[in-house]
Amino acid sequence: MKKKKALISMITLVVLLTACSSNNGGASKDGGGQAADPNVKVDPFKMPNPIEVTTFKSLSPGAKLPAGDTVESNQYMKYISEKTNINFKILWYAASQDYEQKMKLAIASNDLPDVMLVNEQIFLALAEAGQIEDLSKVYDKYASPLAKELYASTNNKAIEKATYKGKLMGIPNISVQADASSMAWVRKDWMDKLGLQPPKSMDDVAAIAKAFVEKDPDGSGKADTIGIAGYEKALTVSGKAQRGDFKGIFQAFGAYPSNWIKDSSGKVVYASILPETKQALSKLRDMYAAGAIDKEFALRKDPNENIVSGKAGMFFGPWWSGGLAADAMKLNPKVDFVPYLIPDAKGTVNTMMVPVSNQFIVVKKGMKNPEAAMIYANTFINAQRKVDPDALKLDFTVSAEYWPIGNSTYDYADAVERKSDTLKKAMSGQIKPEELNPEMKEMFAKATRDKANPKADLKDWSGYFGYTVPADLLKQNMNKVYSEFTANTKTMERKWANLQKLETETFFGIVMGEKPLDSFDKFVTDWKAQGGDEITKEVTDEISKSKK
Repeated sequence: MKKKKALISMITLVVLLTACSSNNGGASKDGGGQAADPNVKVDPFKMPNPIEVTTFKSLSPGAKLPAGDTVESNQYMKYISEKTNINFKILWYAASQDYEQKMKLAIASNDLPDVMLVNEQIFLALAEAGQIEDLSKVYDKYASPLAKELYASTNNKAIEKATYKGKLMGIPNISVQADASSMAWVRKDWMDKLGLQPPKSMDDVAAIAKAFVEKDPDGSGKADTIGIAGYEKALTVSGKAQRGDFKGIFQAFGAYPSNWIKDSSGKVVYASILPETKQALSKLRDMYAAGAIDKEFALRKDPNENIVSGKAGMFFGPWWSGGLAADAMKLNPKVDFVPYLIPDAKGTVNTMMVPVSNQFIVVKKGMKNPEAAMIYANTFINAQRKVDPDALKLDFTVSAEYWPIGNSTYDYADAVERKSDTLKKAMSGQIKPEELNPEMKEMFAKATRDKANPKADLKDWSGYFGYTVPADLLKQNMNKVYSEFTANTKTMERKWANLQKLETETFFGIVMGEKPLDSFDKFVTDWKAQGGDEITKEVTDEISKSKK
């Protein structure tokens, strides 16, 4: 992580240094444009004539291709060429660290390709340096109805994320927001055996977990059960809920450590230093002291082992944790995990959301046909969402990294809830199976087989369960909190690692009883003095700068 941040910082620096040398190079080598006359009706999926567009890309070492295919010539490259009239020329490709080094050099020399997929840090740096095209008009004119529908499902937050100083400087991806919710998955078979009611509050969670430890729910006659499973990264609250983290516990106190959020006055603050985080740590400390939390959680690297083995009666995890429950059922068919969302003391379910977008298609400043980027995106979206019948002929087991500019998700922000509704209507006969798209047909088939013979095939069960009970939980009203800043600042590069070390040691020390609860107050003072205040000002400035 440290190396990555340093690299990104260098990229930011060289971008700024080379901004003044930006030129109008990088134009595609031939014509084919259709955007000159604003009154001409355009095809959002195809250039009128073939054009060549350059790019470069990152490939993971494990990405495989069928025999005979190459990075430059494979099913995805051919599909895009045939559909769009865009022939991508891959200038170079490399894996992970090598890619970042070559990317840095390309940016430093302003030797950018026509189109590329970049992360938020590089996107902001390129936008500030004026090295990429304003795509505002391109989007207005070429974005397909489906693309606009997907962005609308984010309440246009994705478009706002890609807007720099009032101009749309990239085509953003869209993350599925359901992945943010952290649910308490509780062994119902154990609750039934001990005569316990489902949890409605964090106090209920603590009481149930304590009972799981003390009342021998597995009937072994030994003190061998765990209340709440956890692992070494349990005290970090990321956008995506992770199996075995304590995000659901923090959120029940309105706490979102590790994230930059707006406080009650509208100021952007670092949530780890807020009183709500201290309250959540106090509860975790009490639960740990009472034995409700796995005593060894800080040492565990695998968050799943105690869940699959049947030792743990509860864990926090996302809506798609049914696969983990299925693994536990393979060893013990009586295991019955049921998910719950735990509200705060006022009855509100709080959720730190997934950043709506973290990757952006950008176009080099001066490219002759910037509309090619949107035409590519429209076509890629149609294929990824499988609305183009020809896309169904593609072998999606081939790594999506081999699409011309790489892979990214473009889906409805509420895709899980939508699929849940569709499955429910199909199962009740409101929608005919033949009217379902391929993905939903497969899910419907699994649900139908499982209904006829429950849990006989756990692959069938886990293949659709997430779209039933867990997805229904997602449909309730929530207090959705968004991180206001997910990039880095200059001072972060020098001081963030030490500040994170200070935070981690303090939080674990408090929860495990090695430090007094009030050591949190000293942590806040030290954090601010050791660079936190400086970074907070930089974060505020960066947010303000992007909105001017």
